[in-house]
Amino acid sequence: MALYTGNHCPVCNEVFTDTDDVVVCPECGTPYHRACWQKVGACVHAAQHSAGFVWTPDKAPDAEGDPAEERVCPNCGAHNAAAARFCDHCGTPLGAQPPRAARNPGNAGPIYTRQQPPEHCTEPGSGGSAAGTARQPNFAGIYRRELHPDDTIDGIKAKDWASYVGPSSLLYLAQFVRMDETKRRTSVSLAAFFLGPVYFFYRKMWKQGVLFTLLSLVLLFPTVLLLLQVAGSPLLAGVDLSWLSVANWVLMFVDMAQMILRSLFAFYWYKQTSAKRIRAICEQLPEGKERSDALAMRGGTSVVAVILFFAVVVAASMALYWAMGSGRDAALSLLMRSYIM
Repeated sequence: MALYTGNHCPVCNEVFTDTDDVVVCPECGTPYHRACWQKVGACVHAAQHSAGFVWTPDKAPDAEGDPAEERVCPNCGAHNAAAARFCDHCGTPLGAQPPRAARNPGNAGPIYTRQQPPEHCTEPGSGGSAAGTARQPNFAGIYRRELHPDDTIDGIKAKDWASYVGPSSLLYLAQFVRMDETKRRTSVSLAAFFLGPVYFFYRKMWKQGVLFTLLSLVLLFPTVLLLLQVAGSPLLAGVDLSWLSVANWVLMFVDMAQMILRSLFAFYWYKQTSAKRIRAICEQLPEGKERSDALAMRGGTSVVAVILFFAVVVAASMALYWAMGSGRDAALSLLMRSYIM
């Protein structure tokens, strides 16, 4: 299909895209949309077949694309040839896109860098009155036309950020641009809020992952003591645990506070951690494929780290289960009732 992308169907004169169903004349090689071929029932060059006519493409698949037909990567904003299926800079699938001329030039590039209308413009039909509905600029009023691969965020080129971040780089670059523009460090990360240490390990933020794991263990300590007490564990023989009830209530609020904290600062911590690693790689390697590969390997995500985390959690849970001894059923019943309530 890539052989015909960017060329025109001789029947409808529409440009072939990567997703079109194309058939080819067996005599001269002229491509048609299947529906167009069925419509005319014969090759439009049939009269020329006896003279040896052979179809030649009006746009070679590897030819340098007309700027009006370029494909703009929705992830990093790089300009690619019309026939490109993947971005040359970050590898994002480009999919089927209409020609640039058919798109609003103000909406070129990633959505988080599009040029926004003035904040006080009114919607059509409002008559320009004060009662009209005001258009609010997206992404906290970031006014940029397009984030090109060589544009910088915190002094680092966008294409290097995209190579390092990997999955969901569109989301993260949007947050990083917003932070640079607004000079704010906070943003809401639902993944960090609900997943906690798992999120940080997944994003290779080792320090934050270890820190919040240790903090979670401290917050769970009174609960562990309570379970051992209910189970009648000899480990707590003679230990005064009258303070457990108050401690559990206090630590419940502390736990909620640390969940909110990690949610608000997760993007900022990731930006700072990533920037440090990216700069170290950029100092060692010149711009090019080797650097991009090194960034992708050093960054991205780690499923292995998540699996290891859960393995440690399961091992610790099993150790607690056996430590509770014969009274473990009563302790687990109490734990279940507390979750239900």
